[in-house]
Parts: sequence; structure tokens; C-alpha cells
Amino acid sequence: IDLIQSKTELSRQAAVNQLEGRLKTEVRQMRQEIIDMIASIEAVIDYPDYDIEEETYDSMEKGAKKLLARMERLLAGADRGKILREGLQTVIVGKPNVGKSSLLNWFLEEDRAIVTDIPGTTRDTVEEYINIDGIPVKIVDTAGIRETGDVVEKMGVEKSKAYAEQADLILMMLDASRPLEAEDREILSFIDGKHSIVMLNKSDLEQKLSLEELEQFVPKEQILFVSVKENTGFDALIDAIKTLFFSGQTATADDALLGNTRHKNALYQAKEAMERCLVTIGTRMPEDFISMDLQDASRALGEITGDVADEEIIDRIFTKFCLGK
Repeated sequence: IDLIQSKTELSRQAAVNQLEGRLKTEVRQMRQEIIDMIASIEAVIDYPDYDIEEETYDSMEKGAKKLLARMERLLAGADRGKILREGLQTVIVGKPNVGKSSLLNWFLEEDRAIVTDIPGTTRDTVEEYINIDGIPVKIVDTAGIRETGDVVEKMGVEKSKAYAEQADLILMMLDASRPLEAEDREILSFIDGKHSIVMLNKSDLEQKLSLEELEQFVPKEQILFVSVKENTGFDALIDAIKTLFFSGQTATADDALLGNTRHKNALYQAKEAMERCLVTIGTRMPEDFISMDLQDASRALGEITGDVADEEIIDRIFTKFCLGK
């Protein structure tokens, strides 16, 4: 279904990776290394009379750290993977007549939304998908947020706020040629704490908006000067979006390896177990305590692949070590 619903070449490749079992291969490799560590520990504990090379605390710590780093790498890409599969939910907000619909039309390179000088022209949401460096972005143009007595426009304003509440990213537009007004301050307060970029449109005109006052609401690095009319400032906007969600880097198909929330939760449990294991190793606890932490990590990874650990550990002990002969 991810392949069918993919919106960009990058999201298509991510879906293909899932079909090819990239996640299962990665998880099974990590799990096999954990089982090898458990087998070495259990063999020493259960067969003390045999001459078995014992895992040292240093070697166990080195192996556990490598496994933890691989788990953290997969988890780091989980949220980016969600964006590749579902699209970055982006909402354009602002008071009427600041250029929101013009911004949508610029993104789409067509006159998708009606643009007039009459405040309140946009009364309902307009939704479209766009492609930003392989990232599918679902962009929503909303009704201008303001106090109004018009029943229909008021419904549009409430809908705008509801979309903004659920959005991954909020693009707020301000008119740089006008000072901040009460409606602007209300919207800035509303988006506080959310992933947002504030764009000062009409930067081709004389600036009357106070940056000092604006920076009381939003950090300086999240403020951009753009001009939809002059087609300027949008490269910086693309870079800002990539910085917010992809650490300034281009997304890759590997980001989508964690296919769903259950996979993510299971891997997070494995990560926690591996962190406990490192504490146990660091405090030089008995080896059977280390084995218990490793078995917790193995069980959590097995929830992703559908594998069970107990018999595999026993089989691995007799395969890896010459015992019982």
C-alpha cells in the first residue's frame, strides 16, 4: 500500500525497500549478534568444565555499544520515514491578504487558489501535494485567521486552527510592509512551541514590521524574508524545511525502514534493554545479569521479525561450541 500511495520517487524507493525486506534483514543481523553474545555467556555459565573462551567485559561492552548505535540510527530515521510515507503535513496560516494563496500557487506553479485584494476570499481549505527534494509535502492553504461576523468565514477560521493544531509544519505569513497587529500576535502565540517558519512576505516593499518585536515570539533563525511577487527567498525556505526535519540533509529511502508504530516501539524497547546491558557491564555485574538484558533486547527485536529466542540460543550454544561430546 505504501508503494501504491507513494507521492515521490524517494517515497516509492522507500516502499520498495520494505517489499525487499530491508528492515527484516537489518533487525535479524542485530538479533543474531545478540544471540551470539548470549550463547557465549550461557555456555560459560552452564558448562564450566569445558575449555570455552570466555567473553571479556571489554569485548561485551564493545559489541553492545555497536548494536546500540545501529538501533539509534534506525530510530533516528523513524520520524523521517513517516514523512516519506505519509507526506509532511504543512499548513499555511496568517491573517487575510498577506499572500497565503499566492504562496500556494507559487509552490504548485499554477493558479490553484483564487487571489484577490478582498479580505476573506479563501473560506475553505485548499490541499495539494508537492515535491521538495523528494520529500512529499501535503500543503494546505487555509482561511485567513481573524475575528469575523460572517458565519461561513468563521467556520473557515476554525477549520484553519484545527489544521494548524495537527500539522507537522506551520508556515506563517506576515506582511512585512505593515506593523504587527493584534491578529498577528494572536496567531504567533497560537503557533508557539510548534514546528514553524515565519515568512515576511512583500519584502520588495518598504519594511514597517519590527523584527525586534517579532523575535519576542519566534527565534530569529525561523524568520525568512520572501516576496511571492518577485519570486525571492524560497531557496532559503526549502533549506529551512530540510533543516527542521532532516538536519539539513537530503532524505534517503533508508529513512523509511521502520514501517509502523509497532516496529518503532519494539525497537525502542530493544534500545532500552541494550542501554541497561551497558550499565550492567559497566558496573561489572555477574554475567547472568548481562544475559538477561541481552535476552530482553532479543525478544523485542523478535517482535519485529516474528522470531523466538529461547530455542535459537540453545541451538547456537551447541553449534558454536563443541559441547556434549
